[in-house]
Amino acid sequence: METKNKIEQADKQNTTTNGPSLGKMAGAFFKIGLTAYGLAILQQIKALIIGNKWLSRKQVDEGIAMVQFYPGPIMYNLATYCSYRIKGVTGATLSSFLFILPSYLLILFLSWLYFTYGEVSWVHPLFIALEAMVVGVVAHVFLDFGSRYLKDFKGALLGSIAFLLMLFKIQALIVVLIAFVLSILLFYKTKEDVPLKVDEPVDVIPGKFSHRLFAITITAFIFLSIIVIGILDHSIYSQLLFSMFKVGAVAFGSGFTIMPLLQQEAVLSHHWLTMKQFADGIAFGQITPGPFLITATFIGYKVAGVSGSILATFGMFFPSFFYTIIVTEIYNRIKNNRWIKMAIQGIMSAFTGMIFFVGLSLGQVSLTFAAAYVWAVGAFLFVRYLKMNLIWVFLIGIAAALGLYLVGVPLT
Repeated sequence: METKNKIEQADKQNTTTNGPSLGKMAGAFFKIGLTAYGLAILQQIKALIIGNKWLSRKQVDEGIAMVQFYPGPIMYNLATYCSYRIKGVTGATLSSFLFILPSYLLILFLSWLYFTYGEVSWVHPLFIALEAMVVGVVAHVFLDFGSRYLKDFKGALLGSIAFLLMLFKIQALIVVLIAFVLSILLFYKTKEDVPLKVDEPVDVIPGKFSHRLFAITITAFIFLSIIVIGILDHSIYSQLLFSMFKVGAVAFGSGFTIMPLLQQEAVLSHHWLTMKQFADGIAFGQITPGPFLITATFIGYKVAGVSGSILATFGMFFPSFFYTIIVTEIYNRIKNNRWIKMAIQGIMSAFTGMIFFVGLSLGQVSLTFAAAYVWAVGAFLFVRYLKMNLIWVFLIGIAAALGLYLVGVPLT
């Protein structure tokens, strides 16, 4: 009751006079989306928000912790969280849109180029190298995730179970649900929940709570409408929207954790892409700035052109937006709940096993000749041990492949 009173009191005192203008903040997030790759996005967001004193370091750090607790691309979630904390619903809507717009436009252009000229002789060697390098990067990601989520028997068990379920072609979403249940059983502890400190200062979110509640209600209606449309309408547009929506609604962690779900939907269930095209789409997601989930644009364009790319992108990112504005409102009340911690820990262990399955699947398609292993191992070494930014790894690989092609050296 005391915490509720503090929140209500803080909400009454809330104003939107502090901080940047809406245009300035939105423009800043557009610039980040245009130029930042991978973890560089985190660094740029922190420098922008903390450097300009739009939020405190503690508030940003709490946001980084918060976005680990629900599905969606972490950097997109963090951008939405920060903009929501600074300028409320309007700020979050505009900034999150502009944050992904540059990468959407770049992927749209590359998708057109790929599906129009992908069979041109000089394009083929580039994708031979890209596909092999993706395998090397996935191997690095698996080891990185494994060091965090497979470090004890329980985590390793969940990861192994998830891998075996994927191996036997069990639906990825079912694997996630099984992981959720098993995580509760394996990680359950009998000690009481850690109580929240009600005397901590209450964070203030711009805008009256009634206005924010109205916006949440609208987004919830859209969220439920997509589910209903996906179940009742079997047209290609509805199924594309619903497929990407399902992935965005359950994919935890970094962008690489979506690969098992994307593979399930785009390659195995609907056969929209071949495994080779899927690997190329992953590569495009890596060589363009912004969130990795923008690979959905590539899939959407393949299925239904520009309109398909818009639907797929919206379906992929909308769940994250919806989750973020809700969780930001209630995070202070749930962040120490042991059930949430157990569920996330178990699901991330399972995703690690699923990533291993995807790596094997990609390897079967891409590593079909000796030279491909050179590209894969090279990418692995550059990323893991030389700590090279992924964009430079892929650009160097593309330049090397094109150079070998021009001098007549075969890549296969």
